[in-house]
Amino acid sequence: MKKFALAAAAIFALFTGAASAADMAVKARPVVAPAPVFSWTGFYIGVHGGGAWFDKAWAAPLTPLNIAGGCPGCPISVGGHTGSSWLAGAQAGFNYQTGMWVLGVEVDGSWTDLRGSNANALAPALLRNNSETRAFATAAGRVGIAANRALFYVKGGGAWADDTFFVSSAAAPNVPLQLSDSTRWGWMVGVGVEYAFTNNWSVKAEYNHLDFGTHTETLQPQPNCACAAFQYDVRQTVDLVKVGLNYRFGWAGPVVAKY
Repeated sequence: MKKFALAAAAIFALFTGAASAADMAVKARPVVAPAPVFSWTGFYIGVHGGGAWFDKAWAAPLTPLNIAGGCPGCPISVGGHTGSSWLAGAQAGFNYQTGMWVLGVEVDGSWTDLRGSNANALAPALLRNNSETRAFATAAGRVGIAANRALFYVKGGGAWADDTFFVSSAAAPNVPLQLSDSTRWGWMVGVGVEYAFTNNWSVKAEYNHLDFGTHTETLQPQPNCACAAFQYDVRQTVDLVKVGLNYRFGWAGPVVAKY
């Protein structure tokens, strides 16, 4: 009986020791914190530069003013011109990200020096049509798809341009005979890509098309011209290519991914 008890005790000790050893052999898995995912949500400001191109088509409409001014055969096309120049400006906006979608609004303004001219078909040997654009501004909504720190987006909204239109003589093409300063309103669409190289700083490249439609411009005689006012219908479109740098103030920092 004593031998049986000793044998039972030995077997019990053997099994309990093996179980303890097995428990000691299994190590707990380390807890890995979820990786943060970049978020585009937040306010931002920035600067941009690039190039601008415009296309303007002039026509003499059939109006009482033009008939009195010696254009009884109106309306006729009097030519058109294009121009290109630099642009530089600033922008500000807000993004809100939900999943991969990024919704936002943005306003921007650009300074430029767009100029163009052509011979006026009413008197091609004597007169020239001239256009100058000094500034643009847009206000648009944006919809984008985020791939972590990369953002691909489209935008659309309203556009504004600060223009001058004038007719000059062929002998002195930069001296206005009849002139109009004009504020033009239209619409715009655009597409772009942006990349955040830190949590707050990002770079972007963007293309915009601005359409200002056709508007009647009344050119007033200048002191050096013994002439009357005259009206032209001017159709205007503008294309912009921009590269920019944005600083994002953020909203709540990076989002933590959940698994």
